[in-house]
Amino acid sequence: MIALATLEGSVSRSKRELKACSMVFYFLVGNVFFLSLLSGSLLYQIGESFTHPKDFPGRLASAVSAQADFFITYILTDGFSGFSLEILQLGLIVWHFMRAHTFGRGSKQKPYLFPFPYCRVIPTISLAILIGMIQDVYDIVYDTSGQYWPLIHHYIFIAIILMQITMIGLFGLKSKPAASFATFPLLLLTILFNEYCKIRFLPTFYLYSIQNLAPYSPWSHQAEIAPGSKETLLALEISHPRSLYDE
Repeated sequence: MIALATLEGSVSRSKRELKACSMVFYFLVGNVFFLSLLSGSLLYQIGESFTHPKDFPGRLASAVSAQADFFITYILTDGFSGFSLEILQLGLIVWHFMRAHTFGRGSKQKPYLFPFPYCRVIPTISLAILIGMIQDVYDIVYDTSGQYWPLIHHYIFIAIILMQITMIGLFGLKSKPAASFATFPLLLLTILFNEYCKIRFLPTFYLYSIQNLAPYSPWSHQAEIAPGSKETLLALEISHPRSLYDE
């Protein structure tokens, strides 16, 4: 996905990662979710959904129920083959096992600790090392100025809306009208909460404060403008702060 984002023309590393994050979400929702549900004639299913929008929750719920085995298998497979294998480092374990029982049997023990005993023993023995690992400060290569948060919040909101619409249709298929009607206020509250977050928090990610922007502004060194004046606000106004921190 990062390679595709690079081919799109994204120059900075942060923009490439943001593009890759969007591609992963669209791939999961479009390919894994919708294309696996809309079996049969895809154009017919899409046409029926647009022709009869009131039947969309029921159609979506029936499709999810029919593909339950696929989603269970997909989640289990993705869970076992994803981060768990990265944490286990299965390739290194197999390589160490082969060396320990073949040509590396008689080799001299290495004078350093292995990762597993180190991670298990040192924190229980040395409290100072544990505190040092917690307080370790890493020098970041670049900063997106929090541009990930609006993106992730938007995608989580879309996923929650899809889940609630599916539950409304599922309760309708199960002949549970009370539960189906009780889900409608939850759907409205989710939409209202998203609108509140847009009004309350979204401007923070796109409007940069003058106090933090002043050291980067060329006007602060070229012109003597009274702090807090209208000219200062216009000179230091910016709409996309990420350009200051992009790689």
